[in-house]
Amino acid sequence: MTHGGSKNPLLLCLLLATSIGSSQRGSSDPVAPEIIVERVERVSPDQVHFRVKVRNTSDRPIFFMGINYELMAINDKLGRHLYPVYLEQWRTKEGWTAISCMDTPPPHVISLNAGEAITWAPSGWKLPMAGVCKNRIARWEGKFRFRVEYFESEKQVRAYVKKIFSPRWREARARVAVSEPFEIPPTPSPER
Repeated sequence: MTHGGSKNPLLLCLLLATSIGSSQRGSSDPVAPEIIVERVERVSPDQVHFRVKVRNTSDRPIFFMGINYELMAINDKLGRHLYPVYLEQWRTKEGWTAISCMDTPPPHVISLNAGEAITWAPSGWKLPMAGVCKNRIARWEGKFRFRVEYFESEKQVRAYVKKIFSPRWREARARVAVSEPFEIPPTPSPER
């Protein structure tokens, strides 16, 4: 991925995360999905498990970037996953800051029909994070929320993915839905 003559996927992720904020829509959007954080469990000082549900509360389909493992013939038991689902942390100086990012384009479009939901439960996020996002958070403390980008059509999703991984990435726009803020519980005490 080339950006301004240099290869820097971290820069792309940071700039994309900050530019997305200007296209957020609030609860007045009749198509906005609902994001529900169903579980937040700290399993160690450095690791947290989450379960997040994204539900279409509108009367028409909503489209997302994602991975459909059934189509890839890898493991049909994995099903469909929205990707990326960003985890953001509140920071006094910067506001809501993405601590997760998209380092590769998602290969599929996932649609949720009216009333349909999809649950996302990663096996656990451990610090320090690996890959492009590894230096964005040092400790699980403060307020967090999940953010997902969504679209009104499959065509919009494909155009967005194509644009964000091109020199025209600043023109990419997506609608954004966020969960209610939450805190990570303290580290569990060791059993005696």
